Amino acid sequence: MKTKSISISQFAIIATMAGSLSVIGAIRAQQQDTAIGTNPHMRAQSAPTTSPGTTTVVKMNQKDVSFIQKAGGAGQQEVENGKMAEKQGKSADVKRIGARMVADHTKANKELTELANRKGVKFDTRGVRAQNIGAADFDRTYLKLLEVDHKNDIAEFQKEAKSGDDRDLKAWAAKNLPTLQEHLAMVENAERKVK
Repeated sequence: MKTKSISISQFAIIATMAGSLSVIGAIRAQQQDTAIGTNPHMRAQSAPTTSPGTTTVVKMNQKDVSFIQKAGGAGQQEVENGKMAEKQGKSADVKRIGARMVADHTKANKELTELANRKGVKFDTRGVRAQNIGAADFDRTYLKLLEVDHKNDIAEFQKEAKSGDDRDLKAWAAKNLPTLQEHLAMVENAERKVK
């Protein structure tokens, strides 16, 4: 009987050692082999996870990045010029249009900034100042500037909405197109009144 219990305890020790070696081998394999395709233990760990309050950065191509930077700068320019129009405009229409530019472009720029941050794109509009429109014939000059800017912006936004590569940016451009078109119609209507 004694020989039987020794062989069972020896067997238990050998089994324990083999199990330990197996676990150690698996741990070393994970440490050495971190490629997702070849290490099945890493697949679940490497899948991108997001928890509430975190963002996942998605890379964009240069064309879409340029659109974001240009749209952000132009939008901020409209805000600054609009503030000036609210103060220096002579007609009620120009003051009202200036206020509308401030409100709409501030909102659009906030959305664009949030979108850009999610995509890892940085742009800085802190240095944008109102353009020197001059006091003489301010209303007519401001409206003409808005007309030209909005025609250009509408063309750029249409192009991005149609052929941009980033789905979210295309949607943002498409969403803001009607506002730009409405701005242009307001400006053209006001230009007919200002002589």
